[in-house]
Amino acid sequence: MQFKSYNKITYNNTPINPIKEYAEVKSSQIHGLGLFAKKLIPKKTIFWHARPQDVLIMTKDQFLILDASNKSPLMNNYIHCILTYSYYEKDTDTLVFCLDDSRYINHSSNANSGTSKDEPGFCAIADRDIHLGEEITEDYSTYKSCLWLKKYTKFSTLHCW
Repeated sequence: MQFKSYNKITYNNTPINPIKEYAEVKSSQIHGLGLFAKKLIPKKTIFWHARPQDVLIMTKDQFLILDASNKSPLMNNYIHCILTYSYYEKDTDTLVFCLDDSRYINHSSNANSGTSKDEPGFCAIADRDIHLGEEITEDYSTYKSCLWLKKYTKFSTLHCW
């Protein structure tokens, strides 16, 4: 039996996730709950950089086993939760399930944050100054698509995975 290695994943091994300093969850006019700036987040600031305890990594094989198993209503809700709060990481062919408040970043076609091309690992940066009280958004249409999740397009009009 062969196992895949996920050595490509670079985490932030600091004791504090910067998201706690910069953001908080509030009711959103975009959708349900959203992530809002607690203070000015200057352009190019990394406001989220995952530590190992901040995310769950689900492989294609793990998801397909879960999907093929008998499912109670609770397990169907679990799958729905995974698909709602995860994004696809093409380099590792995995779903990244955010455990921290970053999972509440909503979509906007005029987003104010995104991923960094210069920083290693799972992180999000301000694409422009994000002002106190402003909702932090990303453009989900820029996410890489995941071919093994195509049957679940009903969960998202945009391809978050």
